Amino acid sequence: MTTKKLFNKYWWIAKRLQTQQLQKDSSSDMNFSDEDLFNLDLGKRGGNYFLGYYSEEGINLALRKYGVFKRLNRKGFKNVLVTIDTSDVYKHRIVFHNEKKNPENLLIDLVLRKQFFEVSFPFENDLSEKSYHSLVIDWLCMQNPYRSFSKERPKLPGQNYPGLGMSEVVVELLMIICWRLNLSALMNIPEHYHNALFYSRIFYYLDPEIQAKFLALKDSFTEIPLHQISWAIDEGCVIDESNGEPLKWFVSQQIVPLDKDLKKTIMGKEYKDFVADRKRWYHFKMDKNKFESMLKKLDKENNL
Repeated sequence: MTTKKLFNKYWWIAKRLQTQQLQKDSSSDMNFSDEDLFNLDLGKRGGNYFLGYYSEEGINLALRKYGVFKRLNRKGFKNVLVTIDTSDVYKHRIVFHNEKKNPENLLIDLVLRKQFFEVSFPFENDLSEKSYHSLVIDWLCMQNPYRSFSKERPKLPGQNYPGLGMSEVVVELLMIICWRLNLSALMNIPEHYHNALFYSRIFYYLDPEIQAKFLALKDSFTEIPLHQISWAIDEGCVIDESNGEPLKWFVSQQIVPLDKDLKKTIMGKEYKDFVADRKRWYHFKMDKNKFESMLKKLDKENNL
């Protein structure tokens, strides 16, 4: 099944899953109607409801319906255990382990929170100073703890094990959560270049100045493998020609705009024109000696 068909199937399933199914809790009589959802408040309710909406039973039902357990089974994980942590009223966590709930068997660790953000673009628009509600990916780790890094799957900054190959699936399901909770955007704050590059398929930097800088950086090193450029940025091998100093990774908000007006503006002509114009101001080069030393260090660490 193609990715497009798979995601179409996800949305077909999402529109048929009912609120009562997703909030079913056999240990409680607290089931909510659609009308009740408008009065839910994560900060005040907390309790056992994930993001103030999903019961633990509801989450497991959704994961079965979307085929997440089957997908993990096909990857060799036969007994996946899901843990929901809503003890922090602002940040909720969902963790997947294989067989046993210990660090050695960790597959997925996801922390989410809801956050308001304001829009302030450096060009004329109708959204300035408006506030929007988003779902923030506060932390996301997806890994296969039983595999080792190789020449074909080299280690990336921030990784302890190779990835699961399920990033696109998880992001699509998070977008469905945004839709169900009537949120305006899905947001993340990439800690490394390779994270930002992956997300950039559908995410845009909320600050168009940062979007321009990111695209200029991306286009400066198209012939260098992803793991090498990501490590080069982390190790200070990339030089910002505007000041001659090693580039410091710009940690900033990326979003998938889901609100109609927000989406229209971020994907519109004014945003694109501003980014295209500012992109020409940014130039980067590689410190070749430092880069070569870094590559030797990586080869030694990976026994290549």
